[in-house]
Amino acid sequence: MKKIGVYFAILLVLAAFGMTILVHAGDLPSVPLTGESGSDLSEVNTDYEVPLSFPVETETETEAETKALTISQTQMQLIYRQKAVLTANDAVTWKSSNDAVVKVDPKNGSLYAAGRGTATVTATTEDGRTASCTVTVQYTWWQWIIRILLLGWIWY
Repeated sequence: MKKIGVYFAILLVLAAFGMTILVHAGDLPSVPLTGESGSDLSEVNTDYEVPLSFPVETETETEAETKALTISQTQMQLIYRQKAVLTANDAVTWKSSNDAVVKVDPKNGSLYAAGRGTATVTATTEDGRTASCTVTVQYTWWQWIIRILLLGWIWY
């Protein structure tokens, strides 16, 4: 019995909401049931145009082409074996100019400082727009000492 009461209450709410929508559906002129001063109904004009306009936010091709690709940083300094992430304002593929210095995940822009030096990380969209970040990788003082003691100063 409670279910029937609940269903009836929902039905009443929906009916009231539906009537509100019908009442506020637009500024439609009323259609008279009879013509002026009792004339024939065939003379009544019932052709009404209901304007329908929906705001549509579209981007034209020229706007899409001129939209600049930006990345989170254009220069970055990392310490050997440090990790970082670059982000872009569009879907991009990431690439490093020197994987011995900076390794980059092509999908998400995760960087790993693999060795000392400088590399350029480039983001490229499908339509060919690019942006780049110059990454410099350095050793800390204790990493230098370890390198010199283990491998000798001649290589570094």
